[in-house]
Amino acid sequence: MDSDSTRPRRSAGILIPTFSMRTGEDQGIGDTSGVRQFIDVAKELGFGFIQLLPINEIGPDNSPYNAITSVALEPMTIDCRPGVGLAHLSEELYQEILEKNNFADLDTGSVNYSGVRALKRELLEEEFFQFKETKFGKKGPEEKAFLDFCEAEEDWLDDYCVYRLIMEMEGQNPDWQSWDSRCQTLEDAKAYIDETIADGDPHRAGYWMLFFAYVQWLARTQWQEVADYGRQQGIELMGDIPIGISVASADVFADREIFDLGWYGGAPPEQLFKDDEFVQKWGQNWGIPLYRWDVLRERGYDWWRQRVKKLSDICDLFRIDHALGFYRIYSFPWNPIRNDEFLPLSHEEAASRCDGRLPGFLPRPDDNDHNKWHNRQEGEEYLRVLQEAAGKAEIIAEDLGTVPDYVRPSLAELQIAGMKVPQWEFRDDQVLKGDQYPEISFACYTTHDHAPLKVQWNEQREILVDPDKANSDEWHGARHFIATLLDYCNIGITQFDGFPAYDRNFLDALFWNLSKSNSNRIAMMITDLLYAEDRINVPGVMTDQNWTYRLPMKISELVEGEEWQWMRDMCKSVLTETERLG
Repeated sequence: MDSDSTRPRRSAGILIPTFSMRTGEDQGIGDTSGVRQFIDVAKELGFGFIQLLPINEIGPDNSPYNAITSVALEPMTIDCRPGVGLAHLSEELYQEILEKNNFADLDTGSVNYSGVRALKRELLEEEFFQFKETKFGKKGPEEKAFLDFCEAEEDWLDDYCVYRLIMEMEGQNPDWQSWDSRCQTLEDAKAYIDETIADGDPHRAGYWMLFFAYVQWLARTQWQEVADYGRQQGIELMGDIPIGISVASADVFADREIFDLGWYGGAPPEQLFKDDEFVQKWGQNWGIPLYRWDVLRERGYDWWRQRVKKLSDICDLFRIDHALGFYRIYSFPWNPIRNDEFLPLSHEEAASRCDGRLPGFLPRPDDNDHNKWHNRQEGEEYLRVLQEAAGKAEIIAEDLGTVPDYVRPSLAELQIAGMKVPQWEFRDDQVLKGDQYPEISFACYTTHDHAPLKVQWNEQREILVDPDKANSDEWHGARHFIATLLDYCNIGITQFDGFPAYDRNFLDALFWNLSKSNSNRIAMMITDLLYAEDRINVPGVMTDQNWTYRLPMKISELVEGEEWQWMRDMCKSVLTETERLG
């Protein structure tokens, strides 16, 4: 990227999950209308893009990183207001359904997934019923648009609808391996559906197959309209593609030949997970099946090309979560549902239960130059496929964790931006300042898996002022964290009486120095910008609080409320001074 015409845009973004957006007119969870309103906020504050989490349909654990499909969009992101998001639902019926589902309770606090799912499902069912009764079979423009969508998307839509129908018949259970034995393969499931239609089954299979397709038409139409609106306003949407896909997904169910179900991807042992003995001993077992890259290569990587293309239709850039997995991935020879079984075992005992296999990096470890060379070559081959499929969309590689020495040079050669987290970036034991970051990079302090900076800072500061922890390993770790951020901001510890409290002035300094960095893309998490303490996700911990964070205010209040004037002033000032103003 040598010339000014090809130089990447220097811009700043806000990380906020779709589900976190609150409009005052949504149905208890953020939706496409919320994204549209947040585009206006981003533009007003001077940002250039909005960083979203994955928007594909989620499973019972509500994690956007454990989706049940690589293409279908989450139905809860659909704006279900009558006459706005849903064209055929009456206002009267809408209000009745809201009252029936105790909407007043759903509209307060964090996301209540079970309640929101039930509410939106009923709204979408009524919308589809009215559409089918009034438009279907009439050969009008709406019916044609829907049927055109079904034909254009048949490569994935038909199989998805089969999967969703059987999932419905199995009590909303996405785990196809536990379904009725007559439905555990795509071919058997299709035959079973044909039989139920012929027998007049009360599930009314044909009707519901159309319903699931209709919901996806609504979702993709709304998302495409929002993306187009963002482009008109000069605001890009940044998407997210996890390296893996859930075993309990439409993709694995319908296209099993491209997945290796004998291994499950994850991450190596990590001592930082103080409260998770399994992660400390064995690592993180995410339960995502590995890919059979040889089969994908024979097929021209069709599955990956489709996955990337569908997201790139909506997003102008996207992050690859755990991009390291394209080079090699830490893998487990057992399903995570068996983690408790393996926790107390020795390596020898574990291997005896897995045909001699143990967790480790696949396809090969980075333990010699020969293996490193092969891992790099294969990783670059796969990432070039993603670049081709992405077209004009920009790829950001999440390259955090245990990073092999060849990965960042490889990404640089591909001209794919890696991530820079200031508190983790060192050279010769010295903090790497922002002006030393490569231009093609993505800088941020926090991701959705981190506590906000305010929380991190205060936790570490409490350790430093605790006399019982003086000079302990924990004390030195806390001092290192705080000293690193102060050094990154060119603030000397000696300027303060001890270590400074985290206040809005320090937030301004952190934001300014990140924005001043050489990285062409930088992003701040919404909770950091709001000087808040709320957590989006705590990785490795199953809790009903994960993925439920919602803004405490309406989106409109961020540009109208007096209490947020300081935040608006900070954003405009920093982005103007650092030449990132959108």
